[in-house]
Amino acid sequence: MRTYLAKIKIPSEIKNESTGSIGEKIFELWFKYNYADEPLFKQSADRDFQKIDFADHKGYTYQVKATKAKTYTFNCDLEAAGEYLNSELYVFIQLDEEYAYIEPICKKEEVLIKLKKSFIEDKKCFLYISDLFQQKLFI
Repeated sequence: MRTYLAKIKIPSEIKNESTGSIGEKIFELWFKYNYADEPLFKQSADRDFQKIDFADHKGYTYQVKATKAKTYTFNCDLEAAGEYLNSELYVFIQLDEEYAYIEPICKKEEVLIKLKKSFIEDKKCFLYISDLFQQKLFI
């Protein structure tokens, strides 16, 4: 059975952007609709250092991970992931040609349990789509 928070048609004006950019814009749309225009602040000055993409007015921090493949990649060693992952909540979004599927939002602790060491690159770890709360949608 399919379990995802939302299925959102990708607006044509953002279809040609990078995977990460599409994911962030889809998250912003979803947040706006679900939280009645509560403020969502995009972190810009220190986002590469802090690894935080967004914060809301209650202080929750979010990192958005989008993919068109079978995994979500993190640019750190598996051993260093505890210090590398700074957001409280992680938003995983699967993209296909037409739609974005938002997975159930995970806490940092849940992500750390499911991370795996990259087989190909030293300084990376990843999370399989199938390790989340659902089966693969279409890949």
